[in-house]
Amino acid sequence: MTFAAAHLPQFPDHASDSIILRLSALDDDLIVRVPDGQNTPPNWDVYPILGEDPEEPEWQGLSEPTGVWDDALDDMVGLTGIELSIPRFELEKYLNSTVELRYKFADESSLEPCSEPLRLYVEA
Repeated sequence: MTFAAAHLPQFPDHASDSIILRLSALDDDLIVRVPDGQNTPPNWDVYPILGEDPEEPEWQGLSEPTGVWDDALDDMVGLTGIELSIPRFELEKYLNSTVELRYKFADESSLEPCSEPLRLYVEA
């Protein structure tokens, strides 16, 4: 499975594969949006990672569920507009360098697919 690179809503016009990330433009955490419409199972979790190797990321963020239980349907329903965050102080560690940002999924069977990378060049 291939998943599209993350979108950064604070920088809406960024390219699909790279961005110059100016920390001065951030008031707080960097928001990472998981693109909708990717047929993600609703019983997974998703979290942001930084680093070249998605199997051993340099940093891993907090996870969010990809779905919620719907009592009326008696089943899980996928969420849209999932947003993750990366603290500004984590990004400061990459000042004047490039780091790859991905979101990664986790499920009960240890399957952990991840997105295509979005390369961030971090500037002050």
